[in-house]
Amino acid sequence: MRLATPAGFATEVFLLEGPDAALLPEGPWTLVGDQRLRAAWAQAGMPEPRHALWVSVPEEEKRLGTLIPWLEHWARVPLHRDATVVALGGGVLSDMTGLAAALYLRGVAWQVWPTTLLAMADASLGGKTGADLDAGKNLVGAFHAPRRLVACTNLLASLPERQLDNGRWELIKTALIQGEMDWALDMLQDGPVKLPWVERALAFKAGVVHRDPRESGERRLLNLGHTLGHALEAASGYHLLHGEAVGMGLFAACFLAEEQGLKPFPAEVLGALARRLAPLAPLAAPWEACLPLLARDKKAERGPGPSVGQAEAAIQIHCILPRPGEPAVQRVLPPQAWESSHARLLSLLHQEGVRA
Repeated sequence: MRLATPAGFATEVFLLEGPDAALLPEGPWTLVGDQRLRAAWAQAGMPEPRHALWVSVPEEEKRLGTLIPWLEHWARVPLHRDATVVALGGGVLSDMTGLAAALYLRGVAWQVWPTTLLAMADASLGGKTGADLDAGKNLVGAFHAPRRLVACTNLLASLPERQLDNGRWELIKTALIQGEMDWALDMLQDGPVKLPWVERALAFKAGVVHRDPRESGERRLLNLGHTLGHALEAASGYHLLHGEAVGMGLFAACFLAEEQGLKPFPAEVLGALARRLAPLAPLAAPWEACLPLLARDKKAERGPGPSVGQAEAAIQIHCILPRPGEPAVQRVLPPQAWESSHARLLSLLHQEGVRA
């Protein structure tokens, strides 16, 4: 099934039960795939290019250095500008393959075949590719939209429950951006992920990305939960999965929104968030570990005032604040604005854990 996207949108989006070779590139192509998926790809009757790369890219190897052997390999094949690169894997592999495609010959076409719920809901659509630096997540990258996204739901069947929950948070984020409390509550309940949730999230993101491809305005709303979430993820030594950290960031953003004078969230929604996140409380880093990471957030900018030597005091971050029943809004705030929300997050998660 091809999903409806805005006219002129850079990426064709397909949501299928299983892989279909007819959706692979028509001309010359190569593959960068998660090595754990090689057998499943073959069992589905999918072709494998002679020069395919089957790799493992854990979160800690999401670095520019990881790409160099890929680029050298493509140059030896050689791949030319008429080639298309197909990415088969989760969010890290998708980000890295897209960045490699953007760099090789100053940009070759690519397709993304996401195989985790997180990648389907977040990393695959929108053309944001990236790699990490010691200073923070995704601080290098390029906007390079894939020509085609092919999400195959039967590739999710082998995922552990934690990985499915990891992706669910990006779907919940989409509901909170729109202020859709009923949809958020539906997704916060126990039970399997529903295909219409993925369709709805992809359609929403496609519209936002099409209107703001370079993240200069509306697209920043997609960062809801990511500001404190990225800091918590990095400060945990990546023991928190990306989606789990975003879930904590969503919860804290509800508190920050209230502190900023916006409408408070219903107790039912806050309680549901607390119940899903409580088992992760031991992985939540203290404020002192999060603050330096917030100050280096890629959405941060230097405000008027102190000089470079006093950078933290001058930093401002575009923060996304959710509102029940209404779309989220943007506020430019200093990193320190998150301190009390972080404290409330940890307190409520601890209380919920004790109660449970």
